[in-house]
Amino acid sequence: MEELIYVAPAKRYNKGVMESRPVSLAREVPYTLFVNDEEILAVATLPVRLEELFVGFLVAEGVLEMPEEIVENQVDHGSHIVRMDVDVPHDRLARIHKKGMLTSGCAGGVLFSTETALESRPNTGKPLEVTAASILARMRELDTHSGIYSQTRGVHAASVADQHKTIATMEDLGRHNAIDKVVGYCFLNRITTGDKLLLTTGRITSEAIIKTHRAGFPVIISRSSASALAVRMAGTSRVDVITYVRGGRFDYFSHGRVMLA
Repeated sequence: MEELIYVAPAKRYNKGVMESRPVSLAREVPYTLFVNDEEILAVATLPVRLEELFVGFLVAEGVLEMPEEIVENQVDHGSHIVRMDVDVPHDRLARIHKKGMLTSGCAGGVLFSTETALESRPNTGKPLEVTAASILARMRELDTHSGIYSQTRGVHAASVADQHKTIATMEDLGRHNAIDKVVGYCFLNRITTGDKLLLTTGRITSEAIIKTHRAGFPVIISRSSASALAVRMAGTSRVDVITYVRGGRFDYFSHGRVMLA
């Protein structure tokens, strides 16, 4: 397992005084994904929960639909390579190809199949009933998660939750990677997403909406903002969007998937 934190010597200026002090930094390590022996892409990531990261990426791309389709999944920390063998139809595999390097920058992201990313998927059952108090509480739990962020202030986090509790929280340098890790966690652990909340500390972009839709979440929630394109795409894909969850307030863009109580 890679170390997650690097302590670097630094100096801090504070009110006219320069002092030497160690600073904790989140590690950023490139890992290359091979699918059925074909190199797909390299991702600069916080080197933890890598199985969830790359499985979540393939779910978001529409390549994986069931856990049984994963024949083998190996993470080699020594060579920084992830090898995944999958048994899926060729048309799904054709959605991905060698992409190169994906940095962990928050503006970055990758989605190969944008033209089919918002293909309709069945929305079964009644709208998910959620209280405003639950939304505020789940975001508070994400904000106070005692992970790498509490030590470095240098990562994003995402979580999956139900009305009553946070189920799992994942961290990464990039907000989209953190979402992929949550998606992969739910996929591998067979956690139904149609009645769950997806929360993120990062801005909600069009790519975040696509990942939310592909994974089957009815809503994505952020303490930050959403782009105009993201909200428009959320309307097309019927994903509810909740933003600026802070100080007892939030903005709600309703598309019929959540009923607020």
